[in-house]
Amino acid sequence: MAIYKYKLTINGNKNFARECEIEDDSTLYDLHRYIQNELDFDDAQLAVFFISSPQWERITSIPIFDLGNGSMDSVVIGDLVNDEKNNLLYVFDMYNNRQLQIEFMSEVEYTQRVSYPRTVAGKGNSPNQFSENMPATEIYGDDDFSDFEHDEFDTFSDTDDM
Repeated sequence: MAIYKYKLTINGNKNFARECEIEDDSTLYDLHRYIQNELDFDDAQLAVFFISSPQWERITSIPIFDLGNGSMDSVVIGDLVNDEKNNLLYVFDMYNNRQLQIEFMSEVEYTQRVSYPRTVAGKGNSPNQFSENMPATEIYGDDDFSDFEHDEFDTFSDTDDM
């Protein structure tokens, strides 16, 4: 079984980041549920994943409900990891087009007696799911996240999940 590590960020928000690990046979719906729980989002709201280019351009949408390209519960994470190591965008506020950037980092070793998906490192508080109708750039600014260093994370040990 392969385990993949991803970094979740919001473009322009230097105060928030998470690193998570997820099994290769998990679906995008499993990742959606993880994000909803980890960030304490209202799970009654619609969300959509996009497979993205390395420049964060949207390529293919994968919504909760099948609209022709499949749905979150039919797309397996391991099928997305290929030579390009596809990144994902997760739109959590459809009205304001606010999204998480989910960057593939690496394949990591499976740890026994650990529940996946899991958070292995984090920085900052969860973003507010609803922005009072303000575009994301007005909330977070236009700064990029390129100077973010892994050392700024709060790390979690394997025993934190037990």
